[in-house]
Amino acid sequence: MKNKFQNSMKLFAILFFAGFILTSCSSDDDPITPEPDPEPEVVEELRDFTVAISVGSGRNPAKVYTQALTDLSVGDISFDGFGYEMPSTRTARIFTSNDGTQLYDLDYGGGRIYKFDVNGGQDYTQVAEKNVEFAMGTAYPRWTKANENLASIQYADGGNAVRVFDEITEEYIRTDVTLRIMTVSLDNLDIGAVEQFEIPVSGVDAGTYDYVNRVDAPIIVGDKAYYGMGKAGYNPADPTARIPAVYPNVETLVVDYPSLTNPRIISTNVGGAKGATNGYRTPVAHLDENGDIFQIISVPDNTFETHILKLRDGAYDESYDFNLSQLLGENTTSNGWFYAGNGIGYVPYANTDLGGLGDSVWSVARVDLYNNTAVKLNLPENLWLQQYQNAVVEDGKFYMAITPTGVEGNIYIFDIESSDPNGFTVGASLESLADATYIGVY
Repeated sequence: MKNKFQNSMKLFAILFFAGFILTSCSSDDDPITPEPDPEPEVVEELRDFTVAISVGSGRNPAKVYTQALTDLSVGDISFDGFGYEMPSTRTARIFTSNDGTQLYDLDYGGGRIYKFDVNGGQDYTQVAEKNVEFAMGTAYPRWTKANENLASIQYADGGNAVRVFDEITEEYIRTDVTLRIMTVSLDNLDIGAVEQFEIPVSGVDAGTYDYVNRVDAPIIVGDKAYYGMGKAGYNPADPTARIPAVYPNVETLVVDYPSLTNPRIISTNVGGAKGATNGYRTPVAHLDENGDIFQIISVPDNTFETHILKLRDGAYDESYDFNLSQLLGENTTSNGWFYAGNGIGYVPYANTDLGGLGDSVWSVARVDLYNNTAVKLNLPENLWLQQYQNAVVEDGKFYMAITPTGVEGNIYIFDIESSDPNGFTVGASLESLADATYIGVY
């Protein structure tokens, strides 16, 4: 049945309990048992899912459309003339509350953040708006949901990096980059702490031409906030040109929380891990039920392997190394991953033997971080997931929007308990549109 989900009404499951009357047939004088009070009505409110699609020119889309629905298992989802356009100058960065009733949007390039009530279908009501460009010093910050109450906005000003040279020998010493970070209340988008400082330069960068040009993917645990970092290289022969970073190891920026002060760098090369920790648009770091952070390492090509590492109490756990490339037997790279609970996660990754991040050579692996296993799932080929932003865990199931390039796709509903490559059901269909990419379920 064609279902564009125009119906903005939520579904309710209602249980009715009827009482009954006991009467006597022997005598009018017999007492009549009174009718019991009816049981209270039980109303279960179903979750609103939001499906998002980005539409633009090529693979640098500019517009994001959303629609909300309560059942992803059946029907046909179409954005042909339907959907709510999120405010965005370039691709909107969106996330939702855990129950799906609130949606938050960063207008990347416009410097504004928004909060919406999700009413169903393409009905979204804007309830708050804030201009963060002046506080951040740019219209192009990045932001991340830290928890149900808080978001972090961050911007590393790599474009205005300052190269430092020895005054006598004129040899290159380091590159200084300024970072600005702030917190935002998700209740009413009020700005909290705002801090600005030069990113500490680690010992390994002092011996290379690497410098930090992006900071993103923070996660807050206790009294610390951990920020991922991406790097570029400095070319002494052409100071205006960026070159690929060397990445001798893995590094993360740690600050005290909630003050956002006392910045320091933690690092590791456990298992030979090398690469960036900032990701792209997919989440990079997740907190498990034991209070540990698991962080995936992004690599630019097949030079390095893809690792998931563990952090605890402000440092890397040198005894833990999850090597996705070795477990899958493929040369892989990834921008991020999703945590489904109890050590289980799902990793979109590209096979770099077949192409790069921008090519349709992507797959999804189910990983078990506690038992050190990884299984490539039997999904369609010709996937491109570089800009995929979000997936949802609900009632023991994991939901993703999977669409091969240029053709119809589907919502895939994974059984989190299943390690079978076919441990999923195929849900609602996703209509293919020209220059459009499904970027997530929220």
